[in-house]
Amino acid sequence: MRQGTFWCSGIFLLAVIYLLSTPVFAHVPVFGEGGKNLETAIRIEDPSKSRVLYGQLAPGDLRYYSFKMEKGERVVLGLIIPVEQGNEGFTPNLILIEPGLAEEGKLPETLEVPQGYGAKVLSSSLPESPIYEGFTPSAFYSLAQIDIKAPESGIYYAVIGEIQEVSAIEGKHAIEGERSIKEIGVQEKGISREGNYGIIIGYKETFTLKEWIFIPLNQIKIYRWEGQSLLLIITPLALTLIAGFLVIFLKRETVAEFNPARLSGVLAGLFFLGTGASYTFQMLISLGKSYYSSEVFITLILIL
Repeated sequence: MRQGTFWCSGIFLLAVIYLLSTPVFAHVPVFGEGGKNLETAIRIEDPSKSRVLYGQLAPGDLRYYSFKMEKGERVVLGLIIPVEQGNEGFTPNLILIEPGLAEEGKLPETLEVPQGYGAKVLSSSLPESPIYEGFTPSAFYSLAQIDIKAPESGIYYAVIGEIQEVSAIEGKHAIEGERSIKEIGVQEKGISREGNYGIIIGYKETFTLKEWIFIPLNQIKIYRWEGQSLLLIITPLALTLIAGFLVIFLKRETVAEFNPARLSGVLAGLFFLGTGASYTFQMLISLGKSYYSSEVFITLILIL
């Protein structure tokens, strides 16, 4: 009976400490499928809430997202991709469809635009270097971003599609809010590549209990989205735990005298060390893909 209580208390403490030791993301990560046409567009509730919706784009596909805006509210959107896929030439476009907008540039023939709406393609050229993000930690290319005020009330759509550009007509600069974008009309030649993407939406960083609980799982999903193998992701934590359990085994006579609280503390310490090793490992991987950023200090604080 005592032994069962001993292990239950240890496991419970480990679970609690793991959740509390996991950092808050700058954006809430969301994974899902669907949105292959206008009718089945992925509905985004509360578009002001900061989140990243991760997805995969197959050759010839478009992904539709919809959200309701009131006139004058901030529309914050962005598009990111994994570093390796960007280096291989995968540069999807972010297309904004809004009520009353005059169409700008040649749009994909397969793009569905509701009556009374217009669409514009945001620039998605590959930047000079990837961005380092310190909370996860991770690195990615930021292809497009927009921060404007909604000109009209209604349902807005964000569409992701990989378009091969054959000509570009430089349009006006739109500067509103905190950021600026260059709008480019793109003449479509074809949609042929595939890859992963993340669409950023919103600016309010709020988190539910459920989102907090699933952060550890979402971290693994983000690294898988980047292209890392599951074995690579879990290796630092696994090696730390193996080394720790080996020491416990060698010192088993001493450890056998520990009470449940003390042993739980030992196991929690191992988990902290493993988490720190994982963050250090991912920080080095991400810095190897990008340039130095002040957000490195965020990662170092989380490690310590």
